[in-house]
Amino acid sequence: MKTTRTIIGVAIMSALLALYIVFAAYQATLLVASGQPLTLFYGLALFVAPVIGIWSLVRELVFGRQAGRLLSRYTAENGEPQVPVINRRDRAAVDALLATPIPDTWQAALIHGLTLDTVGRRREGRAAVRVAITL
Repeated sequence: MKTTRTIIGVAIMSALLALYIVFAAYQATLLVASGQPLTLFYGLALFVAPVIGIWSLVRELVFGRQAGRLLSRYTAENGEPQVPVINRRDRAAVDALLATPIPDTWQAALIHGLTLDTVGRRREGRAAVRVAITL
């Protein structure tokens, strides 16, 4: 159920981003075609936004698919991941978790990333999951 809702949410956000990219590219084309120096500059700058949007969309979709596959593989082999319970307001425990290096096995790196995400350190958690994907 949650997976289906997640996929629907990703599809809706991707469609909205694609719609934005189309409109931004159209407006950029109009600005470049006008021939005025200032609008030409704005039009060229506006072309950068869709390129960044496409790059970030593809990167996030690939990461999401890879992380989902890795989590499915972990669940099939070991059952549901057991994430340690750490209160995100307990700064000493969170700092101790951040001080530990990312483990060498993909299973431990995945659990480390999920734990970091749980305590509110999403950037570090995603980095640990990326390490797990590469392992």
